[in-house]
Amino acid sequence: MADGKAVKRGLRFVLPLVAIVLACAWISANRVQLMLIRGDSMMPSYHNMQLVALDKHSREFQTGDVIAFRCEGLSTILVKRIAACGGDTAQIVDGTLLVNGEASALYEEGVFDRAGRLAKEIRPAQGEYLVIGDHVAGSRDSRDEAVGNVREEDIIGKIIC
Repeated sequence: MADGKAVKRGLRFVLPLVAIVLACAWISANRVQLMLIRGDSMMPSYHNMQLVALDKHSREFQTGDVIAFRCEGLSTILVKRIAACGGDTAQIVDGTLLVNGEASALYEEGVFDRAGRLAKEIRPAQGEYLVIGDHVAGSRDSRDEAVGNVREEDIIGKIIC
């Protein structure tokens, strides 16, 4: 009889623990995921080896959001800031990012030393985003052909902290 009581006590401890582990696994797979930032392209907002939370559930993205996405051109996952959304126009003129003809509030005027494909005006299609790293001099982003515009289906999620 003593063994039965020990088993019941053990189950009272183990079952809630198993439930918590399963709930955390489900949340990680479907809602929120921890992600390690690698590289300095998002400095000063995020730095190399910083742990962040990624909201995988929200599918509403807007200018200024920081997203993680699959980049087939570079065979990796990148983290960048959305600089323009589908339907917007974007171009770098004299080192300044213009979105819909106005200087972007996200980046200082004259900060871009390289325009890449944004030397001419680009208009992402609906469901596409133009992304740029916060450390503009050290970022491979939508200015590069290998990255280009980011399709919504390639977005893994939005950085939430």
